[in-house]
Amino acid sequence: MNYHLTEVSTNSKTGPIPVATISSETCPTSCPLLGAGCYAEHGPLRIHWGAVTAKNKGVSFEEFTKRVKKLPRHGLWRYGQAGDLPGKGDIIDTNQLLALAKANQNRPVIAFTHKPPTKANLEALRLASELGFNVNMSADNMSEADTFCDLDLSTVVVLPLEYARRTSRGEWSETLTEYKTRTKSLPKTTPKNRRIGVCPATYTDTRCSECRICSNHQRNNVVVGFPVHGTKKLKINTG
Repeated sequence: MNYHLTEVSTNSKTGPIPVATISSETCPTSCPLLGAGCYAEHGPLRIHWGAVTAKNKGVSFEEFTKRVKKLPRHGLWRYGQAGDLPGKGDIIDTNQLLALAKANQNRPVIAFTHKPPTKANLEALRLASELGFNVNMSADNMSEADTFCDLDLSTVVVLPLEYARRTSRGEWSETLTEYKTRTKSLPKTTPKNRRIGVCPATYTDTRCSECRICSNHQRNNVVVGFPVHGTKKLKINTG
């Protein structure tokens, strides 16, 4: 499996921070977005991701961790803009995840996983967290978000398209006031009454480099919500 590190991203959502792209073999086969609307499978990122997976770009895991170790000491970075945690399919490779955590040296990192919360995977995540490498569990609906939170895991969730601010040709097509008025009646908590904080980059010009909430794992049980996005967003089922 191959790993690619862009030291200064040009992605308008992340901002100019280091961003890693990981071979698609790391994606869990259990992920409902696999081949069914995952944003990374379409657009410019698909081409880059394909090159990393085909080993036309990127480096080995060992070389990747060396490069992570050389990142700015306190700088935020994004692990896995495409791809998942080390390990093929549904499995987390504990040894590699811990090697990555040690290389990270407590840097703030934005990381997500769609791998299932098996006993072995949860133990790997716990050990990585003890080394300062915290990972957000990606839930596919609000009920699943509660399940992950009950396991004391930092959690993000896919939200229906209605939560997104409307755009046209890459520009906002409704004002912020119109957006807030339209979405006012949408649920803002999970079934177990945990607050949902919609990612500000989906309705303002805020970037990950400025927000940083997904790297903050002391956020008082707030579930970060991401409205479905990408060219196949209408295919995604968030029920």
